[in-house]
Amino acid sequence: MNIQAVANQDKSSPLAEKERNVSTLISTDALAMLEHGGELTMGITTPVGTTFRCKSTFIGTHSTNLVLVELPKISDDDLDFFFQSGFWTAVRAISHRGEGAIVHFRSQIEHVFAEPVPMVALTIPHTMQVTQLRKEPRYDVNLDARVNASTYKLDCQIRDLSKSGCCFITAPLSRAFQIGDEIALEIKPSMGKSNNFEPLFGKICNLQSSLHYARYGVQFDEAGTTNAKHLLANLKFDGSKLTLR
Repeated sequence: MNIQAVANQDKSSPLAEKERNVSTLISTDALAMLEHGGELTMGITTPVGTTFRCKSTFIGTHSTNLVLVELPKISDDDLDFFFQSGFWTAVRAISHRGEGAIVHFRSQIEHVFAEPVPMVALTIPHTMQVTQLRKEPRYDVNLDARVNASTYKLDCQIRDLSKSGCCFITAPLSRAFQIGDEIALEIKPSMGKSNNFEPLFGKICNLQSSLHYARYGVQFDEAGTTNAKHLLANLKFDGSKLTLR
């Protein structure tokens, strides 16, 4: 049987710091942090202790206290064996909002639907664990930019920004970046404005892809952090997000 393993990168940090960054939230509040279409990881355990890990996509919640998730693209044998009602699963999903967090909870498989829309329904526990990822908040923005790599350039849109990093998206069929790629983000001036900003330099530290776009997380270097501070000082709140003055 082909058991799909999912790599789990855990950056070392003192135990006390990890404990301070973990909080317990009511499930309604924790699930509100997740974006529809976002990636999540499921770790299913059978009654005899066999485990199976796979990645899938968060659809949303149902009013009957269920989480709806797409059936992962795995073999029919694995689907039949591991995706059975009553099996327990540990779910982890990344929230890119605010300070960024990992939402994780334990749930039971309630229903499995093969058609007309392949998906699985999971029970919702009363509370969920939330682990903060960043030491500072990221602000929602909507900035048109151009990302420059060593050999090519792409138009992109910066979706959130902090002093030490950001998230940008590109068209799904654009050439893909890889973790570790060094890039520079050039902010495009707003219509009718002549403000110019120094590029945001950094490295790709995470990536996600969906039907509509590819999402990349960036960690700035020293120059990028300096330029990001200047950029943030020139943004204003328009009622829903930060925009250029």
